[in-house]
Amino acid sequence: MKNLIYIVIILFTVGMFQSCSDDDFPVPPASTVPQFTFVIDNDEFAPATVTYTNNSIVPDNVGTATFYWNFGDGESTSEENPTHLYTEPGAYNVNLVVTTSESLEINEITKTVVIKDPNATGVPIYFIDGVQVYQGLINTQAPIFTPLNGVVAQSSYGMVIDNVNNKLYISDYGGNKIYRSNLDGSNFEDFRIGVDAPNGMTIDYQENQIYWDTSSGIQRGNIDDTDVNQVEDFVTGQANDPDGLSIDLVNRKLYWVNYNGGVWVKNLDGTGESELIPDVEGGSMLVIGNRIFYDEYVASGDIRLKSADLDGTNVTTIAVNIGRVVYGIGYDANENKIYWGDRNTDVMMRANLDGSSPEAWFTHTGDTRGIVIGELE
Repeated sequence: MKNLIYIVIILFTVGMFQSCSDDDFPVPPASTVPQFTFVIDNDEFAPATVTYTNNSIVPDNVGTATFYWNFGDGESTSEENPTHLYTEPGAYNVNLVVTTSESLEINEITKTVVIKDPNATGVPIYFIDGVQVYQGLINTQAPIFTPLNGVVAQSSYGMVIDNVNNKLYISDYGGNKIYRSNLDGSNFEDFRIGVDAPNGMTIDYQENQIYWDTSSGIQRGNIDDTDVNQVEDFVTGQANDPDGLSIDLVNRKLYWVNYNGGVWVKNLDGTGESELIPDVEGGSMLVIGNRIFYDEYVASGDIRLKSADLDGTNVTTIAVNIGRVVYGIGYDANENKIYWGDRNTDVMMRANLDGSSPEAWFTHTGDTRGIVIGELE
């Protein structure tokens, strides 16, 4: 009798929990998840046909799914896996909407498809979002950037462009490496390995040397030396973590800014190391003519872009209220403008060298670090 009562209690308890699970805490049905990939022919130049593959997740219990595509150029379709011809270059926001007949869901996803102009000319500009390098042109058209295929990093903050040898160098803070590739991304390779958290880089064309920062100093390597371990210490004992650096090729000097304090200078012959501007906390440095440009942390959400004479005097402010420390100031000699990224707003800014005529030039979902600019094509 006790066993029978015990069994009845167990059955009642299980039934009660099942009832609560079914009625009071129902498990929500799986939802649809719109997804798609695409492939662009003709090397992504207009006219180009884009083949879309619908990878949307559609559970069995939601009923029949309907797919609606908007190709961003005024054309649309309800095909599941469409192809579409773009006759004109541009950046097209392609939208896929998935609706269901039983669960009555309406879910969507948007991706940008970039069709390049085969006749476009301008000044090449590059940036990295930490992992992927992007290439675009500065001209009269709206900026369009495309990724350099095969060029990736773990966590990169800096790049430098070698306009003499048409090479791009990418520092990898996370991978403790410096990579090198052609300007189109081909021949991507390790240039130096086992380096200590590199960020900023600069090139001395006269001596064929590239310089980069470490967590406690600055090193350099010979561009023609293929030994990935060839490294020479140039600055040591910098406890404040050097970041951005740049060379004054005329006066043969190296300038750098420390993440935790100070703008410094040293002759390229190894003499005359000194601090020019104390207490500056920044991430970028660039020599333009007879001025240095750098960013300075003033307060959270207020990083300022500044410039000074080569001796550290006559400091002026170029921009204020930049959200985070800047990594990479680019200079377009053709238009005499500087470019920098605000990593809080995902906006790449540009202005005249005195800070006048500032404008939001390009928006990218993610950082715009390591901005470097080539020569007019």
